Amino acid sequence: MPVDRIQKKLEDCVEREDFYQAQQLCLSLYSRYKRKDACKAYDALVSGIGLLFPRGDVSAGTELALTLAKGYVDAGVEFDAGSLSRVHAILDAYPEGAGMPGVASCEKFVDLCSRWCQSHGRVTEAKVLHEKLGRYTLRCVGEECAGRALLHSMRGNNLSDIVAVMTTTASRATPEEEDLIVVKTVLRFVNFRSRSKADLGAYSKVGVALVDMYHKQTGRTPPDTPAMNFLRLALEALGAQSAGLLAGLREKYGLMLGQDPSIAGEVDEILSKLRPRAAKPPDLSQMFKTLFA
Repeated sequence: MPVDRIQKKLEDCVEREDFYQAQQLCLSLYSRYKRKDACKAYDALVSGIGLLFPRGDVSAGTELALTLAKGYVDAGVEFDAGSLSRVHAILDAYPEGAGMPGVASCEKFVDLCSRWCQSHGRVTEAKVLHEKLGRYTLRCVGEECAGRALLHSMRGNNLSDIVAVMTTTASRATPEEEDLIVVKTVLRFVNFRSRSKADLGAYSKVGVALVDMYHKQTGRTPPDTPAMNFLRLALEALGAQSAGLLAGLREKYGLMLGQDPSIAGEVDEILSKLRPRAAKPPDLSQMFKTLFA
């Protein structure tokens, strides 16, 4: 079948909401173009998604999105403005109100496209994709999956997005839970972004900034609670890169930390990064082999 007839049939299928057939015709166009012009082939996928996603169809559009992303990774497609614009066009087209199916699809798409970006050393561009995914997750599922939205936002490293997750989560919680939400989010972010003792010292300042941004956005002063006092002192301990101070706070505020084991878990992970690793004991068997060789 000629390409122009396939295109016409594709549009007809979308009009009568035969989305599966539309998907198959789009994949047929992709296969035909791919033999001679890869750019046209990928453009055909973007066009098909532009027809399907606005109709609220996630399943058929997902197949096209993942076909492009896998094609980029497997073929090692060159990183340029045109290739990246296709990724953003698809990401921006994901339907609102698609719930968890939309989020799950978008996560797979971003994971592959992020891998493609990083294979070309484009870490900043990969972070932007995660930022968009975090915002989309929050819009689609809100506080129900705030943890997922937070994870994507942390990968993007956009503080405004992280504050948005905190605000959304706290808005549905009781006033007594607000401080625990702030503490957990800030410590999780600092822990996630830090790989070393030096990182923890640097990100402690970012943690303070997050708290300030949160309170400016909500228009409320920080509550004077054990949880918020612990967070303030813990960030000071991290700024000083002091495992001893943080361990002391861990013990002093044990009752408060017991209210949410996940917060205690974050503190313990941070402590493990602050404390120097114990030196490995010498391999006695190897020593004897060397002595008596």
